[in-house]
Amino acid sequence: MAPMLVAIGAWSPACAGEEPSMVAPPGDETADVAALIDRAAAALKAGTTTGNLLADPGYMAAHAWPRFRKLISDNATSSSTLLVTPAEPGEPMIVTGSVRRSDGRPLGAARVYVYQTSAKGWYSDKAPHVSGMEGDTRHARLFGYMLADPEGKFEFRTVHPTGYPRSDLPAHIHIMVTPAGGSSPGLVSEIRFDDDPRMTEPMKESSRREGYLVCHVTSDPDGTKRVRADFTVP
Repeated sequence: MAPMLVAIGAWSPACAGEEPSMVAPPGDETADVAALIDRAAAALKAGTTTGNLLADPGYMAAHAWPRFRKLISDNATSSSTLLVTPAEPGEPMIVTGSVRRSDGRPLGAARVYVYQTSAKGWYSDKAPHVSGMEGDTRHARLFGYMLADPEGKFEFRTVHPTGYPRSDLPAHIHIMVTPAGGSSPGLVSEIRFDDDPRMTEPMKESSRREGYLVCHVTSDPDGTKRVRADFTVP
């Protein structure tokens, strides 16, 4: 699967009537959505972190809208964030990572954008995918932004994603890294998992050839999954 594109071809036409495959991207803000996003902007201005907003179920209805996402991106100042509310179904997961140049220099202050499916394998709460150009990239319900610390490190808390329904693609978390001062990502990749039943040996080889990380998954005594994801940015 090419980065930033929806894997439409993974769907089986024979199953098309069983559940929706896509939902349209959000249109114009309704009055309720506009008020919710305005409230989020006020909360950020008052000192609330972007991670706290993303973990607050009261703002979940705004996640797909561009203005809310821009607020999160523009106000991300921490190297750590949360992608999920406490009520999000799935196995808790902590991803710890770093971004460095090929010569080993850390990419401090790089903007790290991540987005993923839920434990159900859906980007939206209404369907697995969001239609339109880069629909999942622009509107995924579970997402977050971080600024890498001076050593290039970042961390986020989420749930273990699941691969798309009726597909053989393994579960993954998309990641885009934009170096400080840059206007476009210097890295577009995926975090994949060695505990995924779809992660066969051929899939591991294919994933690595495509530039994706296949990460080892460990478990804490409380069941929280942990992953280490270290990226080299060209």
